[in-house]
Amino acid sequence: MSPFPAQEINQRLAVSSELRRNVSQRDIVAQGIATLGECGTMPALEYLKAHGVRPQVIERVLLEPERRRALA
Repeated sequence: MSPFPAQEINQRLAVSSELRRNVSQRDIVAQGIATLGECGTMPALEYLKAHGVRPQVIERVLLEPERRRALA
């Protein structure tokens, strides 16, 4: 029997899953920003859309560079 309550285990799994998604999305957004610099807005937009990035995030990273998160 686990020493952790079921709810705590489920919360840990949710956090772990979210971290994986964020790392993956971070890499996709970074590539989208690189595409923006190399190829322009439309290819970057299409790349981000094709990889399931939310429209709000696409708008922020492509049109408002001062609001981008720092790359870690």
